[in-house]
Amino acid sequence: MSKLLKSIVSMAIAGAVSTSALAADGTINFTGDIVSASCKIDGGAGTSVGGDKGNQNIDVSLGKVSSDSLTGSAAGGIVGGKSINLNLDCGSSAAGLKSVKLQFDPNSGSGVDSKNVSLLKVTGGAEGVGIGLYNSSNKLVNLGASETIDGELKPTTEGQTTTYSAKLTLRAGYVANGAPIKAGPANGTLPFTLSYE
Repeated sequence: MSKLLKSIVSMAIAGAVSTSALAADGTINFTGDIVSASCKIDGGAGTSVGGDKGNQNIDVSLGKVSSDSLTGSAAGGIVGGKSINLNLDCGSSAAGLKSVKLQFDPNSGSGVDSKNVSLLKVTGGAEGVGIGLYNSSNKLVNLGASETIDGELKPTTEGQTTTYSAKLTLRAGYVANGAPIKAGPANGTLPFTLSYE
């Protein structure tokens, strides 16, 4: 067999092998809608919100918490909890929509805690603790399972104009994750998106 023929045969075999590695096992179908709804978030009592619609920052100070209080807390107990009260003003852009959801993206922020995926991983040096978010029913939101904080969009009509608003209430605090507690800065970042139904 000539060198050229051997080269062509080996390239054909390599092409066949690489093609079979790309065989399809299924399909993911994405569906959704882009809506014109846009809400501005204002902080209620005890909540500081800055920025403009679509790029807002909510600053929450969890304060200085003793490692002893975390060690002594019941498994999953919250320490240093702070209320986060968000008032959403959606103007008339939410016509036809019933609810708004606060969706979290921990993997684009600090990440989920490796010991408890319901918690946000802390950065800065502290260990044995994560940041937990609780809904208005005082249930821990599972960040690893993409759980949301939900609110009803309420219409208000004045004259010919109907506007929409919603209130989102949650609480955040440090939660022991079961690992030994080590003191240090315990910060976290948690990107979020408002979605509408």
